[in-house]
Amino acid sequence: MAGFFTRAWRVAVPERVRVFLWLVINQALMTNAERHRRHLSDTNLCQVCRSGEETIIHILRDCPAMEGIWRRIVPRRKRREFFEAPLLSWLYTNLGSELDLGEYKWSTCFAMAVWWGWKWRCDNVFGSNRKCRDRVKFVKDIAKEVASAYTKTTNTGGMAQRVERQIAWQPPIQGWWKVNTDGTSRGNPGLATAGGVLRDEQGSWVCGFALNIGICSAPLAELWGVYYGLLIAWERCVPRLIIEVDSEVVVKILHSGISEFHPLSFLARLCYGFFSRDWLVRIRHTYREANRVADGLANYAFSLSLGFHLFAFSPTEILVLLSENVDGSSRARFVNV
Repeated sequence: MAGFFTRAWRVAVPERVRVFLWLVINQALMTNAERHRRHLSDTNLCQVCRSGEETIIHILRDCPAMEGIWRRIVPRRKRREFFEAPLLSWLYTNLGSELDLGEYKWSTCFAMAVWWGWKWRCDNVFGSNRKCRDRVKFVKDIAKEVASAYTKTTNTGGMAQRVERQIAWQPPIQGWWKVNTDGTSRGNPGLATAGGVLRDEQGSWVCGFALNIGICSAPLAELWGVYYGLLIAWERCVPRLIIEVDSEVVVKILHSGISEFHPLSFLARLCYGFFSRDWLVRIRHTYREANRVADGLANYAFSLSLGFHLFAFSPTEILVLLSENVDGSSRARFVNV
């Protein structure tokens, strides 16, 4: 098994795909077969094809939704061996393949197809289907892109692309105000809170808030923080506003938008409504080291009653964090160049 895991961790794919492969090798995916075994589901059938037991190998290879893709990717002479192998043999053989397909190796293409097969399955089950005209072309293009990025990283020394920098909160530029927000969930979904602080162009505290939400997911808690940050800024007639959030997922949602069927769409639309009003709003991603006051307010909300709490003055629980911002204190972090 040591050699098996070595293959998984060395394949030329992003780290999140390697982690997913590690879960697959450990057979830790929550399939319908596993849920049925644990008495969490009434059926073990595949939720997509409705014609087979939803095991890991069924999801990643044998379900008609993936089988058709594999038949267009795998050479004809290799198909029998490919489709008859059991799960662990199937993974071991394909992750270790050094077959050069020109712009990428088979192991990279295989791993990316497995990863996207799982993502497409989740989209089908949870009703957020991704539009894709040709999934085979998409897998090949993404494998090419990943292989190219991996080659560049390897040639430049890999970790040399990350450098240590001192991260600190920065006051807004002249004429702008700034809101820092954060949300957290203990369990995702679990008990969730959000918090935020509005500061003027001098960096002085204007007001802050803490929100005890109840139970929800982490992205939803983050979005609630953004919504209330926008609300308190609008009520104070702020002309130009910068919102800093340490969640890249939320920043992407607010910049690019999401499907109307996405479970976060209702709250995202409330935020979009603020963007269209008569003021200027910029959404920025910040590192957690520069967002500690908002994080402190979110954690403080766990000790408060359910609902929204507005603070005209800083709570004593976060005075230390606030003074660090005022003093310009920074913390070290490795960031991508």
